[in-house]
Amino acid sequence: MRLFGLPTRSLIGFACPLACLLIGMMLGAPQRSALQAAENDTQIGKRAPEWELVNLEAGKTHSKQFKGKVQVLNFWATWCPPCRAEIPHFKDLAETYKDRNVVFVGISLDQSLGPVKRFHRTEKMNYPLLMGHGDLVQAFGGFSAIPQTFVIDAEGRIHKQFSGLVQKKDLQEVLEKLAKPKPKGSARCEKPIHPILSAC
Repeated sequence: MRLFGLPTRSLIGFACPLACLLIGMMLGAPQRSALQAAENDTQIGKRAPEWELVNLEAGKTHSKQFKGKVQVLNFWATWCPPCRAEIPHFKDLAETYKDRNVVFVGISLDQSLGPVKRFHRTEKMNYPLLMGHGDLVQAFGGFSAIPQTFVIDAEGRIHKQFSGLVQKKDLQEVLEKLAKPKPKGSARCEKPIHPILSAC
């Protein structure tokens, strides 16, 4: 498959460092660029593509394994500064929503497995990292820069696309609309009302 006259895999390897850098320079801008708006608008409401990707154990993970769940798919790479900057937020939210039918999946566009394995180990990731490729980028609309984050609802349709670094509060706002209610008994008292009896 070709994009802009180049093989997709080659284009990803060549263009992503520059595109990633440009997004990093624009972080904090209050409005989206025309390109980002176009990317976000074209995929909303579409059924998310199915995929089968190599995981860090060199096995395969299929999108069907997450059927019926709200999915946060993050396209990223270890060499991309804004990609790395948003991952702590994803880890926090993955923990917050783990009992509310929400799964996070990182899809790396690195050229080899080694850097991703090291990142997974050193950052103590709490959600799966998989190896993506150019064909999958095309299947999700052929976006031109990373990071890109897709929120897929429990029916398997693309609900939201974030281009560039995701603000934690913005992603949390979307997840609150799609996630299952908080399990009963999940709330905790900050301070007991009585040294023996508690309101919880």
